[in-house]
Amino acid sequence: MFCLQPLKIVEVHVKFMAPSANDGTEWPMTILNERKGEIVAFFANGDQQKLFLDGVLQRPKVQILTDFPSKNDYAMDELDFGKVNVERNRTIHVYLSNETEATAKWQLSYVQFPKKGTIGHNTTTPWEVENMEKTDDPEVFEFSVTSGSLKGKSLPLRKVPEGLLVPPVPRDEEEMKYLPQIIYVKFKPKKNVLYKSKFRFVTETGIPCDIILKGRGSYEENHD
Repeated sequence: MFCLQPLKIVEVHVKFMAPSANDGTEWPMTILNERKGEIVAFFANGDQQKLFLDGVLQRPKVQILTDFPSKNDYAMDELDFGKVNVERNRTIHVYLSNETEATAKWQLSYVQFPKKGTIGHNTTTPWEVENMEKTDDPEVFEFSVTSGSLKGKSLPLRKVPEGLLVPPVPRDEEEMKYLPQIIYVKFKPKKNVLYKSKFRFVTETGIPCDIILKGRGSYEENHD
């Protein structure tokens, strides 16, 4: 109970207490989680006034952007380096973008493919055949950047006449902070086998994204 004198005002501070970001029960692993509440003021004459409160919990979420469509039949980002001579290498680039307004502190990690038992040839899909034949060696894929911080929301890429995606031209230094992170990936095969590895961009307290890289080594000179 608080008694407010005539012609006086009172200032009330309301603090939004977020639960621990590591508590998936209280704070689900979703981009947005809205919380609602209210403050009710009761007056001596019987009147009352409600003040509605609205708070939003937001987790960062990163995504991979490529020049050309990279989703495979399983809706996973998959980039193919093609055939590369074992004495050479091939480099492609991707962009890491932050979909949310929350700053994304990210780090790259290797994810080993799960080992599966033998599958009957009559029911084997091309995807499963490829996965059985692959060599999962992350050392043949080299990333130019493996960790960093992305302010959000990242500025969208623009498409140039050649069909490639390029970052927008920032108007000032402040806009430069919101550019997607360009990452160069180099494929350096060791043998004439199919290499295929999975990597994850892990965001601190946020939602990660995965990318699958594959390429085949070759001893032929024309594969450079």
